[in-house]
Amino acid sequence: MPGAFHEILVKLIQDEPASVPWMLALAGGPRGARCVRAETRSGAVESSGPTEHRADGVVRLGFADGSELLVVCEVQQEWSEDKYHRLPGFAARAFEDHRVPVVLLMLCRTDALARRFRRGISTGPDSILAVATVGPGDMPDLGSDVAPPNAAAAVAAAVMRRQPRTLPTELFVSTLDRWLGTIEPGRAADYAKFLLTTLAKEPATLLEALMKTEARRYHSEYTEELLAKGRDEGAVRHARAILLRLLEAEGQVSGERRAEVEACPDLVRLDAWITERLPPAKG
Repeated sequence: MPGAFHEILVKLIQDEPASVPWMLALAGGPRGARCVRAETRSGAVESSGPTEHRADGVVRLGFADGSELLVVCEVQQEWSEDKYHRLPGFAARAFEDHRVPVVLLMLCRTDALARRFRRGISTGPDSILAVATVGPGDMPDLGSDVAPPNAAAAVAAAVMRRQPRTLPTELFVSTLDRWLGTIEPGRAADYAKFLLTTLAKEPATLLEALMKTEARRYHSEYTEELLAKGRDEGAVRHARAILLRLLEAEGQVSGERRAEVEACPDLVRLDAWITERLPPAKG
């Protein structure tokens, strides 16, 4: 089951495809002409039907010299023989559908995994399908001289790196915070939730402490989401308690019924059950 690392990187690619040329350059991909256009495309990359498979992201790049390139993006947390054998099909289907050169881009959870995919995929005698790969070690530290082109790329670098290698953690986190402050607050707050579960302990703790201030709009957006969630959870707990008291007043409550009430997360359903048991109004 995909975890937060996979989920946020896929979201970043979909939200900001212009970060893909930068990642591709980190992987040693095509260089030269300046990228002037980046557009997401359908992720379907194998034959349609009950077993259709989709890439994590498909981005079509246009360059200043008029050339184009299709990048099939995959986020990989661990080695997968199944994925290894599927990648050639991904490339072939994308090439057939879009009729432009195709490159596979793998964003890997570890450098060891990146090295393994970087060897390419043997599809026959003297035939190797190249795979552009990026591991944590290929990502620059936030706050270093190698600046990402946009906020999505900065978040991707932070997610993959998890903590700085050569710079102070405070600089790493403050740079990430500045990047998050440049985008729509709701989206920045969503990214922050993922970051707090994927960063190493020290930078995650520092970022969480920063977000308890009101220095940036996304800080208050994140705090308001947490408060709203807390209020909702409190209302659900209160409704469960009221319903159980009403049921107990009617007689003994079975273990199965009690478990059903205690497991229900839906406030609307709990309120409906409570209403069913309230005595009718007089008058």
